[in-house]
Amino acid sequence: MRRQKFFTGLAVLSLTGGLLSGCSTSAPPTQTTAADSAAAGTTAAPETTTEAAADTVCTGTAQGNNGEVTVEVAYGDGAITAIKVVSHSETAGISDKAISDMPGRIIDAQSLAVDAVSGATVTSNAILAAVENALVAEGIDVEPFKAALEKEELVQGETVETDVVIVGAGISGIMAAFELQEDYPDIRFIQVEKLDYVTGSVPGSGGAIAGISSQYHKRDNVSFTTQDVVDLFTYTSGTEINGDFVHAVFEKSDVLLDRLIAYGTPFTTETEATSTYSEAVYAIRTENRGSSFSQFLNSYVEGKYDLRMGTAAEELIVEDGTVKGIVAADSEKRYEIRAKAVLLATGGFGNNPELMEEYLPLFADGFSSANPGATGDGILMTRQFNTKVVGDGSMGSIVAPDGSGLIPSNFLVNKEGRRFVGEAEPKYVIQRACSQQTDHETFLIMDSSYEDADVIREKTEKGYLKQYDSIEELAADNGIDAEALQATIDAYNAAAAAGESIPADEYSLPADKATVIETAPFYLEKVTLRYFGTIPGIEVNNNCQVLDGDGNVVEGLYASGELVAGNAFTRQYPGVGIGISFAANSGSYAVEHIAQSLK
Repeated sequence: MRRQKFFTGLAVLSLTGGLLSGCSTSAPPTQTTAADSAAAGTTAAPETTTEAAADTVCTGTAQGNNGEVTVEVAYGDGAITAIKVVSHSETAGISDKAISDMPGRIIDAQSLAVDAVSGATVTSNAILAAVENALVAEGIDVEPFKAALEKEELVQGETVETDVVIVGAGISGIMAAFELQEDYPDIRFIQVEKLDYVTGSVPGSGGAIAGISSQYHKRDNVSFTTQDVVDLFTYTSGTEINGDFVHAVFEKSDVLLDRLIAYGTPFTTETEATSTYSEAVYAIRTENRGSSFSQFLNSYVEGKYDLRMGTAAEELIVEDGTVKGIVAADSEKRYEIRAKAVLLATGGFGNNPELMEEYLPLFADGFSSANPGATGDGILMTRQFNTKVVGDGSMGSIVAPDGSGLIPSNFLVNKEGRRFVGEAEPKYVIQRACSQQTDHETFLIMDSSYEDADVIREKTEKGYLKQYDSIEELAADNGIDAEALQATIDAYNAAAAAGESIPADEYSLPADKATVIETAPFYLEKVTLRYFGTIPGIEVNNNCQVLDGDGNVVEGLYASGELVAGNAFTRQYPGVGIGISFAANSGSYAVEHIAQSLK
């Protein structure tokens, strides 16, 4: 099995990592507000402090996802009495729950062995490490706080009955819940989410969402039709798609967008084209991309309906071939939720290495920035029906091995020394093209015109960037055909000098975007495939009903979102905002058919 590099869900950090800071004798730390943090140029979340009397206040730091996490810890009479997260650079929408909840968990248990917040493991572990570092700096024995906590066995809870149970609270599940609440108030429903926050893949997204004719689209005179969406999906898929399904899913996308606008979603109000392959399909974006979209939805859903966080769907309840609900489990109990219909909105499988190997082997050794809950639960739960998985490809781009940006080159070659894609094509097109090259190896090359000394030093120290005195040396060291590479460079440079497209075929690049390769030293950076989402999904009919291996409807079972993306498009991601838009609209659309089945 290839080794997979993860952005989220990383291995537990060493609790002794990070920097140690000083201590003082003072009052316990007080809570930092968002306004205080903004003034200080840091990021902080509310509710990060548990107040108690204490004499000694220590500061500790540890590495999080995006940088250092710093905490203040109050200690007295042998106990941790207060913790405050002072500053951090973690991703808003993903880290918020860890920032707000971990201090209380540590204090309540008087332990550094408490569970991480589900979905925010790295940030949680950074807080644990920073607290330990703070105590160590004061010379406090931390071993008593590191003893493993006893795990109580889950008890059998009482069976719950409802009309609909929604599994998953990403954007698809949330919009399904809103649809039920707004348009079908007489239908009872429960939503379960295994993570400790909602919105799934939204926090790491660009925060854009497309729709056929929202009030912002009308204002900007960019209203489009569902046929424009079908045309875009057909082009990017490179094959005939299920146009009827796409038409149906996006038919009321204007209603969904206007509903989000009415709720107060922080959209910029500016429309933007979703793809270079369509002059018609437009999206709107939230002000701070996916993080603000996620933060808004997390706050908006609070208390709106029966949403059970930290609750996993362990299995489907199936009787006589009909789905009758789910077996759910939270931190304390396992119980049945019996329902007339189940909607699976569980997302993709980008954080399940086994499923990546099975369905997307071209991307399995890539860099995953998929959300922590994307473990293929919907695929696994429907295997008992022999449900087919349809579609191909991932949603992503190309990056350095750690997920950071690559050198700014527009000269990309494979091991054969040939260009294989227009370097100015959308990032998801380049990602797909790179995945199909020999050994999945592709390389960005620049010459001495690359003068960013800081980036060169940093990338060289990490082993990502290599410097060479000649093209021959560069080619030999990386297993590239040297003769072909030199020929490619010569043709590329000549076309750029002549102001011609480089070259004038399917891999063309505008001359003004060329980064010519002329003068030593030459720099090479090997490309890593990044993916934030997966396209293959379980097969459904045009009503979002799950099908068994023979193409028959599994009664009582529906699916939406990334879990069924392969029914709408394939091969590569269609464009900006399409993933969120398809997920959201398919959730609402599935609920319409569930409601009809319950009449």
